[in-house]
Amino acid sequence: MPDVDKLILKMKRQPNGIRYQELTRVLEHYGYNMKAKKRNISQSFY
Repeated sequence: MPDVDKLILKMKRQPNGIRYQELTRVLEHYGYNMKAKKRNISQSFY
């Protein structure tokens, strides 16, 4: 838990300096479930 508390303090002090992994760690600690975004690969781009 101290890690999560430290990350929250860092988010308050430096909101632009947060990495995605840090954000997901805090969200998962509070019960959020991060799932991968599905990509539609069947479309062709020209």
